[in-house]
Amino acid sequence: MEDIKFYIPFEGFYNSIYDNMIDNIIDLEIEEGSLTENQVDKINYLPIFEAMAESIFNDIIELFIDATFGSVGNDFCSTKIIYEGLHSPKYYNYSTDKLEAKIKYNDFSIIYGKYIINDNFVNYVNEVSKSRDGFASFYEGINQVASEPSIFLEYLFQWFVLNEYREEIIDKTTDNLNEIIYSNLNY
Repeated sequence: MEDIKFYIPFEGFYNSIYDNMIDNIIDLEIEEGSLTENQVDKINYLPIFEAMAESIFNDIIELFIDATFGSVGNDFCSTKIIYEGLHSPKYYNYSTDKLEAKIKYNDFSIIYGKYIINDNFVNYVNEVSKSRDGFASFYEGINQVASEPSIFLEYLFQWFVLNEYREEIIDKTTDNLNEIIYSNLNY
């Protein structure tokens, strides 16, 4: 069976805490005289975003594995969910950046078994997947969402990253990003 490809949402790089981190470092570099306005215009942000995205992904997956499997999480190591890259929309008025990931079907089945019976997750999916004014859902309710593995995983990580563990994820993901930004700040 083929790998399941899916997106993991996060705060993104547009008007977010991560975007502010980059701006703060650039401002500090300007204040210290290490960077000029002319150099700022020449900064290539793509390597910064890519390095940050991979670090954010690794932190999210580590928290997810810990929350899902607890002390036996080593049996389901984070290498089972693989980072595929950063997906950035052409225009940010409709969506934000997402992390591209893949997982083998057998590994997905283990995660599925844990969360299809999680009342908090099921209630979340049933609520946010409803059609409403301005939104026609293609997958309404847990039964339809669960019928498509990639959709199930996207809802699962949306619930996990942006709702259930949002603060923990922001705290964990921002811990080492200053170093990543500095090491990828080429001008």
